[in-house]
This record gives sequence, C-alpha cells and structure tokens, in this order.
Amino acid sequence: MSYTTKEEYDILHRLRVRGLATAQPLTQSTGHSRQTIQSILDDAVARGLAKSRTGGRVEGYMLTSTGRERHTELRSQQVSPDEVDALTVAYEAFLSPNREFKQLTTEWQTEAAGDINRILPGLLQLHEQLGKVLLLAVSATPRMKHYQPQFDTALAAFRGGDAGALARPMSGSYHDIWMELHEDLLLTLGNERTDADE
Repeated sequence: MSYTTKEEYDILHRLRVRGLATAQPLTQSTGHSRQTIQSILDDAVARGLAKSRTGGRVEGYMLTSTGRERHTELRSQQVSPDEVDALTVAYEAFLSPNREFKQLTTEWQTEAAGDINRILPGLLQLHEQLGKVLLLAVSATPRMKHYQPQFDTALAAFRGGDAGALARPMSGSYHDIWMELHEDLLLTLGNERTDADE
C-alpha cells in the first residue's frame, strides 16, 4: 500500500459526501496527488469498497456498503474527540443560515421568475454568514478550506448573470456546494440527519 490510512480516509470520505466522483474533483477537494488518489480508488474497487461507473452519461466512483463501513471505521480513527467538539460549534452555527438558504432557493424557484436582483441581496448576506461558519469549520478540520473558493466562484457566476449558478443540479452550483458542505459536516461528526437539518 503506497498511501496512508489518512489519505484513504480523505478519499473515501469525499466519495461518501459526493455520492459519485471522478479523480479530478477529489484532487481539488483533498489536495492529494492524482497518482495517490487513483491508487486509492483502484484499491478500493479491488477490495470491494467502491464501484466504478463508466460508459454512461454519469461516470465516476461510488462507495459500496462495505466501503461505507470502512469509511466509518476510518472516521473513528482519524477524527479526534477535540475535532468533533470544535466542528460541532461550526455545525450548530450552520443550521440557521441553512434554513434561510432553503427559503431563498425556494423563492428563487417559485417566485423570482429568473430575476437575479431579487435574490442577490439575500444571497450576499448568507454568503457573509457562511464565511463565518467556514472559518469555524476550517479551524476544526483544515481540509474544509476548499469550500470557500467554490462558494466564491458560484456566487461570482450568479452575480455575473449565470442564473444556473445558484441552484442548477450537478453543475457546481451554490446549492450543490451547500449540500456537500452539509453532508460533510454530518458525516464527519457521525451525526444522523434530524429535523434541525431541514
């Protein structure tokens, strides 16, 4: 094995957060080399921890049930009680803007009729709140630093007139990144989704 258990955890964790991913976004979100990531993915497939989907409209790797069990096992080794305590603070700070963001996207989809200027002021306020949440998250779990630039890029695109940059599914939209962050917080903490997350 030419990689560490921490590197293995990082890749399996990102696969679990995303559901399906190719090596390229895993490189961007983990900072590990393409070679290391591909080695972990190849081994994961060989060990029955992941499956590779090829040839269709959507391609990538996804965890099997055995892979999810391995992720949980690695999480217990890699995420310290201190990290859980610190990240819990970030998660609790996330819940209020999370509810507001859901209201905002509902308004965008049902009432705004494509008017970016109707949504943008509220999104800018939420983006500022989210920045504070991310500072807390990164201080607890440094690997979460990749979220801020992704949110910044999606916001800039929406502000520049790309209406899909707010909530178009599976496109790197602001909503896509928000969902990933939410899932990442829950999975890192080992929490089940509750009414507070809705």
